[in-house]
Amino acid sequence: MSSAPESNLSRAARYAVPFALLLIPVWRTKVNAEVPEPYLDEVFHIPQAQAYWAHQWTHWDPKLTTPPGLYLWSYALCAILLALRGSPTKLDTEALRTTNVATTGIFLPWRLQTLSDAVHKVRNTRPLGAWLSHTVLNICLFPPLFFFSGLYYTDILALLAVVEAYNWDLKRASGDGYTFFSTLGFLVFGLAALVCRQTNIFWVSVFLGGLQVVRKIRKSAKACKSSDLSAILKSGLQNEIYDPLVSEASLQDYFKTAISLAITSLTHPFSIVASVIPHIIILGAFGAFVLWNDGVVLGHKEFHTAGIHLAQMLYIWPYFAFFSWPLLVIPVLNVLLPKNFLPKYLNYGFPDTQRRLPSIVAALIVVPVMLAIVHFNTIVHPFTLADNRHYVFYIFRLLLGVHPAIKYAAVAAYFLCGWAVISAFGFSVIPAPPRLLQISPTAKSAAPAPKVPAKEQPKETRKSARARKTPAKKESTQPKQPDPITPEVLARIQQSLIQRQKQQPDLPRVSFVLVWLAATALSLVTAPLVEPRYFIIPWVMWRLHLPPSSTLAAFRRQKPQTEEERARADFVTNFPKFLETVWFIVINAVTGYVFLYKGFEWPQEPGKVQRFMW
Repeated sequence: MSSAPESNLSRAARYAVPFALLLIPVWRTKVNAEVPEPYLDEVFHIPQAQAYWAHQWTHWDPKLTTPPGLYLWSYALCAILLALRGSPTKLDTEALRTTNVATTGIFLPWRLQTLSDAVHKVRNTRPLGAWLSHTVLNICLFPPLFFFSGLYYTDILALLAVVEAYNWDLKRASGDGYTFFSTLGFLVFGLAALVCRQTNIFWVSVFLGGLQVVRKIRKSAKACKSSDLSAILKSGLQNEIYDPLVSEASLQDYFKTAISLAITSLTHPFSIVASVIPHIIILGAFGAFVLWNDGVVLGHKEFHTAGIHLAQMLYIWPYFAFFSWPLLVIPVLNVLLPKNFLPKYLNYGFPDTQRRLPSIVAALIVVPVMLAIVHFNTIVHPFTLADNRHYVFYIFRLLLGVHPAIKYAAVAAYFLCGWAVISAFGFSVIPAPPRLLQISPTAKSAAPAPKVPAKEQPKETRKSARARKTPAKKESTQPKQPDPITPEVLARIQQSLIQRQKQQPDLPRVSFVLVWLAATALSLVTAPLVEPRYFIIPWVMWRLHLPPSSTLAAFRRQKPQTEEERARADFVTNFPKFLETVWFIVINAVTGYVFLYKGFEWPQEPGKVQRFMW
């Protein structure tokens, strides 16, 4: 993405990232001061964790819907602390909330940074104080994630388990000589992810398994050069895959890529199945659990029966756009505005292939499908409109209660937000690959012409040589011309260019979006209840795989030379991430203040404070 030279400002900002994570324990301290007693779902989670601490391993609250991963994790952390410093001897609300703070402020950023480096193929050699990136900080400050870091909920540990399973799966895929241990690590953390939350099966098996299949196919297949469907079908049987970059893809390319992947996988099915055996094992373990439990959820089965809730895949796009508009607004302006109207410090210099709005064909296909989902599959869970402590309650009151037409008018927002969110995978300036030198195999080193004795030269030649005798002496004083480049030198240059091509950023392709959409859809459409917490893992995976911020065209044409110019280029390039940080802090401050200090009472429960939350 042609980044500008780093400035002192950028280096200083990196060292400030770990200190910004101190906001997490500060938030927990405020929650403990104002809400010392268990609140909402904590009423079920905290007694269960305390029962395990008392070694009552057979005790289980029938109202709990998720497996006991959170309680086992808290038990392990507190047992280690007890062995090291003699406390805590009793697990009260404050101690259990502290385990979630440790998860969010220490373990999650550490494992997220490792995953980010692996995904973007970056070798992180920065000092320990600057090891964390700005992106990891923003993920940890993501409002729904940050909010529940101060409470004792399962969401953060569920995310951490998926992130760690992803780390081990990438180690396994790299084939660095430790395949057995990395496979074993993936199995352990993949199963641990299921112990934290059942819907993690779609991330450790479908998402990671799908990415593994794509990697396996791309490793052995050639790229299909044609975008014609018949050519894609034919080339698929010849082990050629059609998988364009997101920045160059249209809606039709997503269907073509899906077909290409399906056909190409038929050319070597056994090797593909072998590559995803660990994912199949985890899927089999989940199936065995469902048979043993007679369902997916553990308790409260009458309120959490799995169904088909397609509208969840509509709500997710405004959710992403609301939180991530700082990352979307400038690239979208680059697409919408003519080049002449773009200010200098907003112009990324996108090529015309990336400056495209959704086509009419895409709108005619997607919008009617969205309208049909709104009409036939808008599901309102009884909890949604019965609990006015959640923000979703007010959103649904707006969608359903003001006017019947509003839920249909919202389809325009779903469509445009969905286009912007998916297009964000391609909001980057694609660097031109190095041009390889064409070296003829018969090329030979330039050799001096053989000398011909003077007496054998023609008479005219001897005369002209005498006439040029004096000038020839003057020319001998000129600097000697460099020797011609030999084929050996050209070969070394070509090899260097090949290495540079291999190091080009691995930008998101259509296949990744398809796998991500499949995992997101499976994890959401089976949930009848709409909760912002359910969108955390899809958002984190989206945010983690976005390409790095592009350098503005002005700084690519003329690289900054002075420290002042580098600081300006750094700030402008990273401005969306700084704006994202400020936006998240503002949301966290407002929602935190409302939660802590704007409580209210229900008439049926006088004297008990109710609080607004995600």
